[in-house]
Amino acid sequence: MAYAYAALQVESQSGCTVGWPTIAAIGQVASDHGRVEGSEVGEDGLTTEKLRGLEVMQLPPIVVSDTDSGATDGDDTQDVAVGPMQIMPSRWEQFAASPEPGRTPDPDNIDDAALTAAHILCAAGDPSSPEGWDEGVKRFFYSPEAVMEVHRVASELSR
Repeated sequence: MAYAYAALQVESQSGCTVGWPTIAAIGQVASDHGRVEGSEVGEDGLTTEKLRGLEVMQLPPIVVSDTDSGATDGDDTQDVAVGPMQIMPSRWEQFAASPEPGRTPDPDNIDDAALTAAHILCAAGDPSSPEGWDEGVKRFFYSPEAVMEVHRVASELSR
C-alpha cells in the first residue's frame, strides 16, 4: 500500500508519473520490503531493525564520505544507505517526505521511504520514459545487475 500511495501522492503534488511497481521493485531488491536481517515492518510502518548499508544481490554496499555527521545513518565517518529503500543520507536530506503532514520523515518508515523514493525517481527525469526510469533507478543501485533486477520485478508486478 505504501508504494501505490507514494505514486499517487507524488503525481498529485508534482505531476510526475512513477508507477507503483517501480517503487515496489526498488523496495524488493533493496531489502525485501524491509524484511531482511531479521527485520519486519510494523503496523506503524517502521522496520523493527535499522537497515543500514545492506548488501544488494551479494554486492558490497555503497559507502561514500560522510555528509551528515551521522544524523541519518548513525555513522559519522562515512555514509551508508538507510531504511527499506536503501536511500543514501545526502539524498534523504534533500528529498525526505512523509505522507503524514507535520511528522518528521523517518528513513526506517516504509511509507516515508517509499514517498521519498518516488521524489528521487522523479527528480532524475521522467520515470515514464526509458531513459528517465533508468536514471532514477540508478540513484538507488550502482550495479547494472541490480537495475536489471528492478526492471524484472517491476515488469512482473505490472502484470
